Amino acid sequence: MTREEIANELFSAGKEVKQCFLNEMAGNMEERVETSVYSQYMQLLNNLNILYRSLEIGGGILEQQIAELLSGGEEKEFPDRFTAILDEMLMETIRYRRKYCLIRRNDGVPGIASHIITNLGQIALSLNNGYIPVIDTVNADNVFTSLSKAYGQNAWELYFRQPMGEDLGAGMSGSEVKRLEGIPAFMPNYQMDSLMNPAFMAFWRGMMKTYMPFSDELAGKIENIAGRLPFGSGKRILGVLCRGTDYTNIRPYNHPVQPSLEAVLAKTDEFMERYQCQYCYLATEDREIRNAFQSRLGDKLLTTQEIYYESDLKDTINQTNIDCHIDIHEKNMEYLTALALLSRCTCLIGGRTSGTVAALLLSQGFEATYLWDLGRYGVDDVFTLSAYIH
Repeated sequence: MTREEIANELFSAGKEVKQCFLNEMAGNMEERVETSVYSQYMQLLNNLNILYRSLEIGGGILEQQIAELLSGGEEKEFPDRFTAILDEMLMETIRYRRKYCLIRRNDGVPGIASHIITNLGQIALSLNNGYIPVIDTVNADNVFTSLSKAYGQNAWELYFRQPMGEDLGAGMSGSEVKRLEGIPAFMPNYQMDSLMNPAFMAFWRGMMKTYMPFSDELAGKIENIAGRLPFGSGKRILGVLCRGTDYTNIRPYNHPVQPSLEAVLAKTDEFMERYQCQYCYLATEDREIRNAFQSRLGDKLLTTQEIYYESDLKDTINQTNIDCHIDIHEKNMEYLTALALLSRCTCLIGGRTSGTVAALLLSQGFEATYLWDLGRYGVDDVFTLSAYIH
């Protein structure tokens, strides 16, 4: 076998062993797993390791981990340690094979938080098929297109690093390249059963941390602004994400209904008192909402955004930015900074939006959360249902 054939065999067999192992563990959740089962999978892992060693990759780190697993220890730790070793072996094999997947989304309407969610899904799909993911906003038509042209670079990299450090450069020359476009079936989403599922959120938080780190410029901006506010000082801060403007005016079909300003203010008062929060950090694009919170909370209100829009906005924010010549890069930096600061709050409340999901993924969890579940515009919200004759 050639080295390429060995790598392909290793990836295919490794995935199969992992899936069989997980199925075995799921089928024995209520019972103690027999030691012989673990022994069987250790033998399979050793067989995979023979292929892995022949590729001369990884620097011997896995050898040590496999030896430690063989030496025994707590049986309850075996499943996690076994799958972690397999995952690392598969990732090293992906890097070795140097097959690429270009992730593109041709849709000019969704904002950057929506792209975070769909790109995470495409990254997971790419890795699961053995490809190095590369997010491509140069050859796509979306909110990044004008920025890619203006800055002469892949605009995604203004805000995030590439998932595995690979860009659109010459490194792909002569390699197999496939493309993933549109919206994946498996990705983070704003359905309540997903957002309230600890295992689901832990998986995507791990993906976010590993494969979507901030660019140096954005990370520096976040730390600079956070340092001027009481984040990290031991103060308890309530995070509030409240959408208005184009979202509540256009009522995008099948998107979650947003709560009223009055409902968010009332819940803010409740959470501030119940969880003894000294401050409230507000993320909103709506000037009326910002002013209402300012009147209500005074010097307890924290904000970092400077670009706001009128509540009666009739067009999308993306189009308004273009029409009003707003610096889209600065707006994106401002918005992502707000989401990052929301993720550092003690508690979080908000309507279900892509921004809320992004804040949840950036966080390590909150002491308490409240997300409004009011149906979807045009599908099952109270106004749509009332419109039917019954």
